[in-house]
Amino acid sequence: MEKVNESQPIDKNIAIKMVNAYSEEATRLNSGSYTKAVWFPAEQILAMAKKISEGKHDGLRIYFAQYIEESLKDLPEDHRGRNTVLLVPTYAAGQTNARGEKTNAHEDDTANIENRGDLCPTMCDGTEL
Repeated sequence: MEKVNESQPIDKNIAIKMVNAYSEEATRLNSGSYTKAVWFPAEQILAMAKKISEGKHDGLRIYFAQYIEESLKDLPEDHRGRNTVLLVPTYAAGQTNARGEKTNAHEDDTANIENRGDLCPTMCDGTEL
């Protein structure tokens, strides 16, 4: 039987310290790629949740990534080299993937990779952490 992860809320003060620790490390590296947060609209999240809830998928994997030249179409130039995240639904065991093969649990569905959230900095309205 597969273990089901249960939500574990994080105290706001601890969350602030976690975000600050990441910021300090990114600043220390001084790579210019620092992104504090990525915001996605509810519409995009709900569409991804609907896709996952249809039974073919068993979860969502979030990859840390960086914008490269090939990923900048229709994005501001200041995104170049910035950190972001990729949202990738994962197949449930025994589903058929895009290659027509039966899957193992949590196999990436690379035909449905999502991105394009707003980056902070520069779009930081509403951030508290």
